[in-house]
Amino acid sequence: MKNKFLIGVFIVVAGIALFAVFNKKTSTIVGDLRDFAVSDTASIDKLFLVDRDGNKSLLTRVSTGQWKVNNKHNARQESINNLLYTIKALEVKSPVGKNLYNNTMKLMASKSVKIEIYQKGNLVKTYYVGHPTMDNLGTFMYIEKSTVPYIMHIPGFNGFLSTRYLTNENEWRERFVFHFDPRTIVGINIVNSTKMDRSFSIVRNADSSYVLAYTQPTLKQVPYDVVKLRKYLDVFSNTNFERIDNRLGKVQADSILKTPPFASVSITDDRNYTKNIKLYRKPVTASSRNQFDENTGKPLLFDMDRFYTRMEGSDEWFICQYFHFDRVMITPEILMPGKAAIAPENRY
Repeated sequence: MKNKFLIGVFIVVAGIALFAVFNKKTSTIVGDLRDFAVSDTASIDKLFLVDRDGNKSLLTRVSTGQWKVNNKHNARQESINNLLYTIKALEVKSPVGKNLYNNTMKLMASKSVKIEIYQKGNLVKTYYVGHPTMDNLGTFMYIEKSTVPYIMHIPGFNGFLSTRYLTNENEWRERFVFHFDPRTIVGINIVNSTKMDRSFSIVRNADSSYVLAYTQPTLKQVPYDVVKLRKYLDVFSNTNFERIDNRLGKVQADSILKTPPFASVSITDDRNYTKNIKLYRKPVTASSRNQFDENTGKPLLFDMDRFYTRMEGSDEWFICQYFHFDRVMITPEILMPGKAAIAPENRY
């Protein structure tokens, strides 16, 4: 794939150069194409993006508002919408001048993203997305079969567009850890391994009432505020990870697995589907914001901002933020009637 892509780009570049030489034009080259935009994005059903390193993403529309990436994972609709808007709103800012032509084509030959756009199964547009302009207010692109590249932009948007044309599969993927309809949740079980007295469960009865109970050290049912509980259920409609850690080696992964998880969360819906996740401490790395304990001054062993999540049935490692998961790892007191004291930080 990498070699084919490079060969294709170099052929295009060579063709443009030869055309320019034989025609000896001093103005805009005859035969240039500038129709980058596709106005009817609703009929786009497939997008294929590939870069010179062989990274590729095939985005396929499976239904209204639902796309797949590489026929494996649900794609983030926000990113899909962003790309579709870009495809529709693209406009030419200016053709590339003679003084920039050679350097632009060399850079695009070595680093660019090719996108193929399909409508109703038919290929309708192919162009290459290159680097930003010096002022970051335009993006170099050229459309297949054109004889000149252009600086493209979206009127009213002050920025470059290349970051919207993603080729990494993981950057397209949905980032949901939990994505439940709150009305379907019939069971929640939170195990806090470091502070077992804060472990609890929620069970929905047949009459749609709930049972809130401490599960450790012994099962103890407690009262709840129905508004607070329903608000808590809403948390599981949109609980996200930050990113997938693709750089975690086997030795590091095995080392993490040898340590017990500091918490686990289990959610069951009314179809009897259960999703289980385990939470593991993330060792401090050079990129960790905090390297030392504020009180003792000693080096920290674990990252204070992020942790690892492992989902049952998956061998991938997801990095999550404590700040985001504070909504999940609550203490039962917060769900009880009356005004509850805010749980201390780093409670888990």
